[in-house]
Amino acid sequence: MKTPDLRIDQGLVLSDARGVRVVARSDRFDDPEAERLAVLFGRPPAGLACPLAHFAVPFGRKHVAVVQVCDRGGPGLTFRFLILHRDLYRHLGDPFAVADRFPPDWSAAGPLPHLEWPPEPLPPRTVGQLQALLKGCDPATDEMALLLGSAQVLVDGGRVLVRRSAPDERFLRGLWQLLPDRTRAGLWPASWAFADDLRFDAAALPEVPPDPTGIRHTEDGLKDYPGGRYELALQAAVESGDQAELDRLFARRTADDTLRLGLFIIGGAVALAVVARLLGL
Repeated sequence: MKTPDLRIDQGLVLSDARGVRVVARSDRFDDPEAERLAVLFGRPPAGLACPLAHFAVPFGRKHVAVVQVCDRGGPGLTFRFLILHRDLYRHLGDPFAVADRFPPDWSAAGPLPHLEWPPEPLPPRTVGQLQALLKGCDPATDEMALLLGSAQVLVDGGRVLVRRSAPDERFLRGLWQLLPDRTRAGLWPASWAFADDLRFDAAALPEVPPDPTGIRHTEDGLKDYPGGRYELALQAAVESGDQAELDRLFARRTADDTLRLGLFIIGGAVALAVVARLLGL
């Protein structure tokens, strides 16, 4: 297997009353794309602070942006961008772990160095970690049901949007620990955002936009979402301490993977039939 490009570009973008502008960058950083994403993230409503939030989105055709954003205790927002090649992001899949590996210097200005991911994967998730996650859920808010229902919704191809008055790092980080590897590597989370323009797959928002289709789940709907095969198997593996089953669940194919495999098999069967006919078999 080809080793992905381990280099990571970085940049700092300031959004305030004067506009949106890059104030620090490494030499390959795409200023216009970063500024565009900062605008689409939205502006904070009056009275709401943004102490620290994380999000991840595509960055052009070949890269992914893992972004930390905060207001630094004053007006305006500062965005710290980490730009990874898509192949590297597919191997990692956890933007929170990526951001934690490279703490930001919010006061940086001018040229910034390139960063590099070490030639190693993230540590595997363990039964013990997930047992601690679920046991630590608040029963008063039915937090475990929200996490498990949201995980099944994302596996089923839906979106998870919850209303919050501050970043919900706990919920989004926990949710990302429950998802299969390939699923979470293809989805885009935000622990808080001020607009839905970036169409995150899972996000906390000050106001959840209306859903004219009536398809999207409310927060109560997420908690009461019918237990699917993945959610039930995940909960059983965690409760029984079955690491092998947990590893199998995290390595499962996505629906798109299954569709591609099915099309490949059908295409192969058609090709064999054509060859057989040409050979008179």
